[in-house]
Amino acid sequence: PMADDTIWDYVNGFTSGQISREAFWVLAKFKHPTHQISFHTVNALHCLTFERSEPIHDRKAEK
Repeated sequence: PMADDTIWDYVNGFTSGQISREAFWVLAKFKHPTHQISFHTVNALHCLTFERSEPIHDRKAEK
């Protein structure tokens, strides 16, 4: 359900015995919609058009 480290943290917690199977499923339950598209071919990537970019600064990293 998530394409970030959150789900991995839950899997790692379960496999290391830090959380129970029941707790894992409560944590891993789908919480909000995520819309993800996976492009598997060069032809599929040609469907994309670059529109813009914006610089993003991590304030935590600046401290």
